[in-house]
Parts: sequence; structure tokens; C-alpha cells
Amino acid sequence: MRYFDAHDHLQNYASPEEEAAAVAAARAAGVEGMLCCGTSPDDWGRVLEIAERYEDVAPAFGLHPWFTAEEGWLGRLGEFLRRVPRACVGEIGLDGARETPGQEENFRAQLELGARLGRPAVIHCVRKWGRLLELLGRAGLPAFMLHAYGGPAEMVKAFAGLGGYFSFNGELLDPRRERLRAALAAVPPERLLLETESPEPDAPGWRSGPAGMAEVAAAAAGALGRPAEELAALTLANARKFTGEAR
Repeated sequence: MRYFDAHDHLQNYASPEEEAAAVAAARAAGVEGMLCCGTSPDDWGRVLEIAERYEDVAPAFGLHPWFTAEEGWLGRLGEFLRRVPRACVGEIGLDGARETPGQEENFRAQLELGARLGRPAVIHCVRKWGRLLELLGRAGLPAFMLHAYGGPAEMVKAFAGLGGYFSFNGELLDPRRERLRAALAAVPPERLLLETESPEPDAPGWRSGPAGMAEVAAAAAGALGRPAEELAALTLANARKFTGEAR
């Protein structure tokens, strides 16, 4: 089977050797593509280096809602995005569990930049689903991914109507996550993505690293009652389409 890891942080491996080993293991497991997401100006250069080193890694650059940055960061972000026409904006978003100064202002600025450049966005959201829907409704992005989707199943249709994709990870393996599996079942097949968020986490039954895509896909297939091979092919095609939205 072939897979696409729709959200990871390869730049967070402790050494280039660990990073290379993780990429090699992923390729051996059938992972044909990965989206490596930056989180602040401190790691954008590293993300760019990784994407230049591995042709199967697509980059994303953004300011994560947990972080703040020095003045001028938005201009630097624009420079990175213009330098890499295939790059997404991300990881960006809203987090009601971990408020930071200027969080929504920073998010809105990045949505505007993504819309202006015609780039899809990779979005993190915790406890702010209604506000997120409101902001995305007027953002004008070509597409966006709700990474590690944790919102209610009832909101899937509204987000999908705005161009949303929905990504799920190994949390599907947790037998207690019935609401998560209900949300998974509500996602239109053509908008479904899968991810590992490597190098974290490493849970029982789920290999750490992007090679863990095999377990994630198997868990999603089991929850949906679909063959794993079919779901792997579907989510690979969806990921190619999503990343292809970048101009």
C-alpha cells in the first residue's frame, strides 16, 4: 500500500541522522509523500532544508497559535512562501486551551496572506470551532486542512462547504474516542486525509515516525468498514490534490 502523511514535523527530530532514519523507514513502509509543517520563524529554515533534501517532502510555513514572534515575522513568512511556490501556509490556527498574545490577529494575518498568494492552509484548532468557522467563511483560501480534527461531527459539512479537508491520526486507535470516529465517518470521502504528526506521539499499536501511517490507515479503515488498501489509495489521492492547490 501507498500512503501520504498529511501532517508531520520532521524538523523536530533530535538529529539529522534520526530524521534520515525516519524518512527511510517511512519510504520502506510505503509512504510516498509527507507534508512537513513549520511552527515559527525558528524552524522555517529547517523545514525548507528538509523539503530541498527529500523530493517526497512538501513544506508548509506558518506561525503556530502557541507561539509569538518578533516584529517583521509576517514579512519573513511571505518571503518563504514566495520562495517555494508549492508551500502551504501552516501550521496556523486558534487554541482556546493555550492562549497567547495576539493569537487571533496573527491567525487572521496569515489567512489573508494565504488567500493573497493562493495557498492552502494547515490549521490547528482547539475549543474555538465556531470562531474558526466564522473566520474561514470570509478568508477566501483555495483550500484548508483541519489537522488532527477534533471538532464535532455536526460541523463537518459546514467546514467542507468552505473547502475544508479533515486529517486524522493514530488517536483513532484509542477505544475511548467514539466521538472522534463519529467525526471521521461524517467526512466526505474526497476530503479525508491521514497523518502521524511525527515525531510525536509514540503510542501502543502505533509506530512513531511517518512509518506509522500504516497503523493510522488501518485504524481509519476499520472505523469506516472499508478495505485498508482502498482507504490508503483514496487519502493519497486526496493529499496530492490538497498539496497541489499550492500555486
